[in-house]
Amino acid sequence: MRIGVLLTCVAEYGKSGFYNNQEIGLAKELSKLVDELIIYRSVPASAQREDLTIPGCPNTTLKRIPTPSRGINGIWDCSVMDAALDALIYFSDTQLAVPGVYKWCRKHGVKLFPYIGVIESHSTSAAKRLVMDFMFARNTRVYKKNVCFVKTPTVAQALAGKGVRNTVVAPVGLDTSLLRSGYEQADTDALKSKWGYAHGERILLFIGRMTEEKQPLRMIRIFRELNAADSSYRLLMIGKGELLDAVKQAAQGLPVKFIEQVPNSEMWELYRISDAFVNLNQQEIFGMAILEAMYYGCRVVAWKAPGPSFIIGESRYGSLCDSDAEIKESILHNTVDTDAAHERILERFTWASTARLIKNSIT
Repeated sequence: MRIGVLLTCVAEYGKSGFYNNQEIGLAKELSKLVDELIIYRSVPASAQREDLTIPGCPNTTLKRIPTPSRGINGIWDCSVMDAALDALIYFSDTQLAVPGVYKWCRKHGVKLFPYIGVIESHSTSAAKRLVMDFMFARNTRVYKKNVCFVKTPTVAQALAGKGVRNTVVAPVGLDTSLLRSGYEQADTDALKSKWGYAHGERILLFIGRMTEEKQPLRMIRIFRELNAADSSYRLLMIGKGELLDAVKQAAQGLPVKFIEQVPNSEMWELYRISDAFVNLNQQEIFGMAILEAMYYGCRVVAWKAPGPSFIIGESRYGSLCDSDAEIKESILHNTVDTDAAHERILERFTWASTARLIKNSIT
C-alpha cells in the first residue's frame, strides 16, 4: 500500500529541533505499516524544493514543495502528487485547497481521508473569522463525502452538527523516538541549578506564544497572587510573540524568568523541575505540551477547553479549571497521580497507537 500525507498550510512552524512535527511523527509510525509513504508539505514560494529522507524510515520521502499562498492557505498544485497513491491523508482543517484536492483524488481513484483539528477561527479579528468560517463551509461539502480523521471528540461533535458524521477520532500523539529515556533518574536539584533555580523553589511552567489566545498576561496576574501566598513559587515562561514586552512589563518585581525558545531535546528538563505546567488557552484545540508534561510526570493545571478535557479526562490525571481562582487553588492544593497520567499518554496519545488506528480505517 502506498500512502500520501499532505499539508497545504504555508506557515513558519515545525522548525527542526524545536517542535514535534505532526506529519513526521505520524509518518514514522505509519511507514512501519505500509509499503511506501510520501509526505507532501507546502513551504513558502521563495524556498527551495527538496526531497528528503526521514531517519529510520527507508520507505518514506518528505517532499518540500514551494507553494504560493494567501495567508497560510497554500495555492496547491495537485500535479506534483503521485496519482498511483492508494490513499491520501490530508491535514486539511479550513484550507482553501480542499475542494481541488478532493477533485484530484476522485479523478485518479485515490481515497481521500481529511485529518481535521480546527473547524473555525479563534482569531480576535472578525474579518479573519469570517473568511475562515466561509472556507470551512466550502470544505464541509467535501467532508460529508469522505471518512474524516479528527483530533478530538469535540471536533467530531461539531462536525456532526454540520452533517458530517463519518468521523474517526485519531488524536495527535507524541513521537516516542524523540522522548527522553531514563528521565526518572535525573537529579532534579542538578537540573534546577542548571536552569538557575535553587532547591526548595517551586517552579510553574508556562509554554506558548505570547499572544492573547495563550493568556500570558492572565498568567502573570495569577502568579502575582500565588507568589504572595507562597514566596517559594517561581514562574518560567517559554515563548515569544507580540505581547512579550507587555508581559515582561507586567512581571516587573516578580520572580519570573523568560526564555524565548528552548530546543526540544532539553524541554524534558523543564518538565522534570517544574511543580506544575499551566495552560490557560480557553480555546485550546489540543495541547502537545500537555502530552509532554504528563509523559514526564509534571502535574498539569489547564483551563477547561476541548483539548485539555480530552487529554486529561479524569481529575486523577490533571486539573481542569474554569476560573482564575480555581487555577490558583489547583496549583496550591490539588494532587495528581503522575504515574497514572504517564501511562495514559503511553496508552492513548502516541503516534504509534494513532497510526494503527488510521491504517485499520484506511484498509
